[in-house]
Amino acid sequence: MKHNALIPLLVTGAFMLMAGCGKSAEFKKMESDLFASVSAMHDDGMSLMNRERDLSAQIDDAIAGYDSMAAKFPKEFEGHSSDDLKAAKEKLAGAAASMKEWMAGMKPYDPAMDHAEVMAQLTKAKDGIAKVKNEFQDAFSSAAVALEAHKAFAEEITAKLAKTAKKVARK
Repeated sequence: MKHNALIPLLVTGAFMLMAGCGKSAEFKKMESDLFASVSAMHDDGMSLMNRERDLSAQIDDAIAGYDSMAAKFPKEFEGHSSDDLKAAKEKLAGAAASMKEWMAGMKPYDPAMDHAEVMAQLTKAKDGIAKVKNEFQDAFSSAAVALEAHKAFAEEITAKLAKTAKKVARK
């Protein structure tokens, strides 16, 4: 009878001892690897933020150049606008805002937290930064297309104006 009373006590003690040992090495490695992946993606995201700033500045310069030329040569610019540049800049700003929102919602990694909770938190963070990265890539593509189109248009207008100036000079 005394042995029967000891069994629940020993089982409870064993569970408490196992719970006190913490996470297995395998769980710790899984968490560490996922955290490293999220951290690397965060670092990539920060470089994307720098690229976004650079492209935004290029777009600002392109808009200023477009507006200046359009004011001087309204006839040649009729039917054209800088709306695609402005839309590309808005996409860039949206991607940057998404990155800032992701960073604000990011919770610090706590190795003492339950393994399932850590994995869920880090997986959510990884999915979130992957979405932001895709948003940046889409914005970068739109910016590149708009900048290239306006560069080509400016070169075309400049060439036409140069031909017109030569004709006028010959007369």
